[in-house]
Amino acid sequence: MAAGASMVQVAVTAAVAPVLSTNSDFSDLREIKKQLLLIAGLTRERGLLHSSKWSAELAFSLPALPLAELQPPPPVTEEDAQDMDAYTLAKAYFDVKEYDRAAHFLHGCNSKKAYFLYMYSRYLVRAVLRCHSAFSEASIFRTSGKVKSFK
Repeated sequence: MAAGASMVQVAVTAAVAPVLSTNSDFSDLREIKKQLLLIAGLTRERGLLHSSKWSAELAFSLPALPLAELQPPPPVTEEDAQDMDAYTLAKAYFDVKEYDRAAHFLHGCNSKKAYFLYMYSRYLVRAVLRCHSAFSEASIFRTSGKVKSFK
């Protein structure tokens, strides 16, 4: 290892991605396709649409898998089942960009998927408010089409 270089180890836990492999061998394109399809599904259900699109595009570029090699969806946990109604409603609000309503219905949910969507919704509410605030401050200096002179 060169002087000054460091190695960072990344651990993938079952809670984040249930079937992800940490094998970095890129010669097995079938395994890569399986991982990309899994990631596309997991990111889509969490509202990470650009990540899902990117993963799906990469998966599309690889040869199709036979039915026997497709991975089943991740198992539903007891916490997921308890939060299913609130998560479904909140995800519908999230998808139509009503982030504050989504966060409201996810408050108090215990599943990891619901908690992620709750925190992401809260983040997006603040980001949207910040953009609106910046826009309204900029519009204060505009007049109704007339330029005011300060002579």
